[in-house]
Amino acid sequence: MPQYRNLDITPAERVKRYKRFYGGLVFDKLYSLGIRETSLSQEFRPLRQDMVLAGHALTVKIHSHAESEEVLSERGNKPWGGGPKQKLVMEAVTPGCVICIDTGPSFVCAQWGEMSSHLAQSQGAAGALIAGNVRDTRIILQMEDFPVYTMGYAANARTGWIVNEINTPIYLPGHLKHSVKIFPDDFIFGDTDGVQVIPAEVIDEVMLRCEELLDRENDERKKIKAGMSIDDVYSEYGAL
Repeated sequence: MPQYRNLDITPAERVKRYKRFYGGLVFDKLYSLGIRETSLSQEFRPLRQDMVLAGHALTVKIHSHAESEEVLSERGNKPWGGGPKQKLVMEAVTPGCVICIDTGPSFVCAQWGEMSSHLAQSQGAAGALIAGNVRDTRIILQMEDFPVYTMGYAANARTGWIVNEINTPIYLPGHLKHSVKIFPDDFIFGDTDGVQVIPAEVIDEVMLRCEELLDRENDERKKIKAGMSIDDVYSEYGAL
């Protein structure tokens, strides 16, 4: 059984250190550990290109939920969506988590919005990943450092959805395979190159390997900018 390095650091410190990285760097270090097919579908997109998503996974499984006309009439304009377990999602938020929502995926309505973003951030969440739709995007974009990745957008939230499970394994659409299984406390990393899942047991090992390579690459960049010859680049650093 491989021995992976683990650090005694806070989730906030881990998030901060991961946010220095970029997608190709994380992918290469996962690959070096023999970890394959943990990239999520390229249909996941950040609300803004410079958003970097990093944090341990708070997994949520929801489902579309069509209510009767009688129930809708009784509710009127009162809040809707999520069912009795929606509040439990926010109560499960811990500092440095990324709320990962498995919607099926369903695009019937929006399953996430700006009020949920504000409340999640106030409890310490580091972002959200939605395999469905988001709404209120212009307001979310005004928030300070709350990255949201989604597969779609919709103003409508009234056709209904309900929270089924929290902190249980979920499946999100994959890139190299149909779906990727995400366990609670796996780590999520996303940037403009896509979103990746880092298994819990290798989070710090991947982080440390990324930091080691990042320092090496920074040195390589300086030498290339200073006029290092092509032959010397490939001789010293190998394939780029």
